[in-house]
Amino acid sequence: DVVTLTLTPDEAAEIKLTMKKGEVAPYEWTASPGHVNSDLHADGAGGLFTSYRKGRAETRDAGELTADFDGAHGWYWRNRSGVSVEVTLRTNGAYSEIKRVI
Repeated sequence: DVVTLTLTPDEAAEIKLTMKKGEVAPYEWTASPGHVNSDLHADGAGGLFTSYRKGRAETRDAGELTADFDGAHGWYWRNRSGVSVEVTLRTNGAYSEIKRVI
């Protein structure tokens, strides 16, 4: 899947994958022409929450997301660069749904 978002200055967006514990989803995202703050995290039933990684003033990240538990796993970006930024997320692997939640 490929999702492209345009974030104006100070705007935020969040994309989540619905995953089961142990499922793996390789990913890559890029931000251009500016940069974004990012938070890769997950929430699940019963108040489960985990933060996989956080970044500031980033233009890209790539890796494999392995679900710690059943639930919604994904990325939150906030544009702090002062210019409009296009964020492109590429994912594949084991997940049943991808959706924008913010």
